[in-house]
Amino acid sequence: MTDGERARALLGGPVTFLGSGASCVAYSDGKRVVRLARTGQAARFEVDAAIRRALMQEGVPTPEPLSTGTLPDGRPFGVDTLARGDDSGPSDEGWRDLGRALAALHALPHGGFGLLHDRSGAFVGVAPTPAEGLCSRLQDAWPFGRAELEDHPLVGTAPALAPLLAPRRDDLENVVHGPTALCHTDLHGGQVRWREGRLTALLDFGDASIGPPAWDVASLAFFHGWDSARTTGLPCGREAALFGLLLALHHARRSVTLGRPARMRAAVTFARGCLQRL
Repeated sequence: MTDGERARALLGGPVTFLGSGASCVAYSDGKRVVRLARTGQAARFEVDAAIRRALMQEGVPTPEPLSTGTLPDGRPFGVDTLARGDDSGPSDEGWRDLGRALAALHALPHGGFGLLHDRSGAFVGVAPTPAEGLCSRLQDAWPFGRAELEDHPLVGTAPALAPLLAPRRDDLENVVHGPTALCHTDLHGGQVRWREGRLTALLDFGDASIGPPAWDVASLAFFHGWDSARTTGLPCGREAALFGLLLALHHARRSVTLGRPARMRAAVTFARGCLQRL
């Protein structure tokens, strides 16, 4: 049975392929969406649904979770309402909508650090310390990863960054400490829907993690620019710039892991911009 056939069986009728990500594929019948975990990938549908239920109670626009379960081959799946939008893109008020949605997410009760346990109920990170929590979500974000700075692919691509990053080691180690929040961590354009410039849905909390709220500010800036991040109303100060360096290091490593050179170029550009903000 193909994934399309599995999706059709779950939704009880014809489906259309919507797209695929690193951990799942998605199909829709025009009203609902079914996401199927890729073989061998750890999709996190239970906690994703639990976060969205909590956010809906706070008035945050997000797709309603309808069901979760496991396919006969052991892969998890999730069924949600279809989030709709238009091609308008965000207005300034739309960015402020997103800022309010993230503030509600950050305020949800939580414990521990890093990626969340994939379960309903309390939102608890899998790691006992901030550093371990960061490593549960980000790949080789110096100084927390295994590679030394001089061996990191970001520096291999842009050697001039090495003498600028090296003096920031203590700052980067310290930025993960302090107050924590439940963060989305992956705020690229595919995670939001807009209609007439306003936010209609915030999507996909499968990579949600416990860490500094600056994590989400830096993620917004990486994918949408610092001006957009500032317009949300969330703090865009020194902590966000430092966490942005960690994200740049993560994305540089991911560009190698996934074979996506455009991500390396984006990581280098973003690292330079973060350093200019410090």
